[in-house]
Amino acid sequence: MEVFLTITSPVFSELVIVLELDDIMDIRSDVAFFETLDRMNEVRPFTLVFLAKLEESFCRRTAIHKRLENVISFVTARGLLSSLNSRPVARITGLPEWEIWPSGFI
Repeated sequence: MEVFLTITSPVFSELVIVLELDDIMDIRSDVAFFETLDRMNEVRPFTLVFLAKLEESFCRRTAIHKRLENVISFVTARGLLSSLNSRPVARITGLPEWEIWPSGFI
């Protein structure tokens, strides 16, 4: 927690947690992780962002984004992030779909 107190930048506003695909469902059951984020927010308020960086098709990324939103809804319904001033944000990023397919595939 002391390390978190060293953030003195007046523009600090987001804490971004980068997730891999396998992490998205596993994170639901990590109560200690969410309790830690809650305590960190009490020390230094922030907007919590879950970022999944994926090299998937657009349709697959859309489905994964929905899954991540469901995890956030589940966690907030359980009250695990009760000290946050705003709902956590889910973001998906990755290569554009046309860069995923091998050249000559089409």
